[in-house]
Amino acid sequence: MKGRTLIKIALVLVIGAIVAVLYFTPLRAYLTRDQIIAAAERVRGLWYAPLILIVSYAIGCVFAIPASLFILAAGVIWGWLLGGTYAMIGGVLGATLSFLVGRFVGEGMLERFGAVGRRVAKQVDHAGFKSLLVLRLIPLFPFAVLNYGAGVARVQLFDFIAATALGLLPSNYVFAYSADAIVHQTMSEGDALKRLAVVAVLVLCVVLLPSLLKRRMRVRPEREEEPSQ
Repeated sequence: MKGRTLIKIALVLVIGAIVAVLYFTPLRAYLTRDQIIAAAERVRGLWYAPLILIVSYAIGCVFAIPASLFILAAGVIWGWLLGGTYAMIGGVLGATLSFLVGRFVGEGMLERFGAVGRRVAKQVDHAGFKSLLVLRLIPLFPFAVLNYGAGVARVQLFDFIAATALGLLPSNYVFAYSADAIVHQTMSEGDALKRLAVVAVLVLCVVLLPSLLKRRMRVRPEREEEPSQ
């Protein structure tokens, strides 16, 4: 256990150190939309260029590099369909890597909080997929924070991957499409944000409406039975 704990500490320190270097040194100047797009343009003609983007995006997720940079670059270089697909693969892969790191480092953390930790674990088991999907569609938390947090909370791996894939679907393709359209001057950034908001609301309705209707149908029979008792 002592060796395992040291590995966890070392992993956290390495990730923290790399994040600090990326954000608090001159290297930060390279973490811009223009720089990412320029880098992607340089390798555009290579047959393995999509693989470079996917791997870079996946690694970037682990070190909290903004996901939007890679999605926008993919959209500009390969268009909304191929670019969005490459970004989806990289995003889900990177999110899963971050999740597994969070699960390993946060192993046993919930148990240390006693009854509160047990309630959180129970809630995660009961509604982990739905809760995570809503959080993906409504970006209240940064992408990396949600990935690591889900790992620490011990969301089921299948639930995490499914919720992440469905939650990233609208933003990936809308961002990729918008990036392509903005570069070719067929859409403004304001229009792009409006479209993303509309898509997110529609997906939320599809996800939440069945549950709300199910609850309403469950409550109605109970109320009808009350007078006869």
